[in-house]
Amino acid sequence: MSEGESGVQPTKVPERTVDNKPTIYTYATCPFSLKVKSLLKFRGIEFSNVEVDPMKKNELKWSEWRKVPIFIDTDGTQINDSNDILHYIDAKHGNEFPREGEDSQQDKWMNFSNDILGKSILPVIYNSYGSSRQALRYVADVESFTTFQKWKSIWLGGIIMRMVGKSRGKMFDLPPEENLEHQLTVLSAGFNGDFFGGTKPNGADFANYGILRSMQGLRGWDIVESHSKAGPWFARMQTTTGI
Repeated sequence: MSEGESGVQPTKVPERTVDNKPTIYTYATCPFSLKVKSLLKFRGIEFSNVEVDPMKKNELKWSEWRKVPIFIDTDGTQINDSNDILHYIDAKHGNEFPREGEDSQQDKWMNFSNDILGKSILPVIYNSYGSSRQALRYVADVESFTTFQKWKSIWLGGIIMRMVGKSRGKMFDLPPEENLEHQLTVLSAGFNGDFFGGTKPNGADFANYGILRSMQGLRGWDIVESHSKAGPWFARMQTTTGI
């Protein structure tokens, strides 16, 4: 396996952990990182967080995989890609939901989180330069970033993410807000009671919850909150995970 692929990596990097805890390299509002954080919080696993500069990504210079999240376990095991990280954490801490390939429905909805839902939220959040800058203002609270890093991330990042939002919007036939509402209805068809996993969350719950959690407080959040099925499911997941 190449060091630049998803999944568990062949080379251990214990020096990349912080305070001898499992460590996640992330952006604070990254939907894919929030998948992982929600499972870590749900399982009561203490972890360290390394905030990555979204423009230069200096904090990831050591890795061939240049996307967040990256998860480093206490022994230095590196896992890339959010869904692979979810499976790794669950296998090691509780083994409460099926591994990839063991449950076709869970696999389907975990893939949906990346392929459809994660792309559906972008043209809604980054609908304008103003909403794009609002979504990136979290960097103002990152103590490790310089004033210039913060300015660059908000203003230049806002321009870049507005372009990304427009590009993702072209993937779907419906306008962004209508598409998001439609995809929430599609998502809801997978619920098996309170959760995808029935009486308790499985991988599909954490995968899709993290995507929508990144919208909370941003443009389009009202679409999620008011959805007749996805809204109550989100509320259950937030109460259950505590994040």
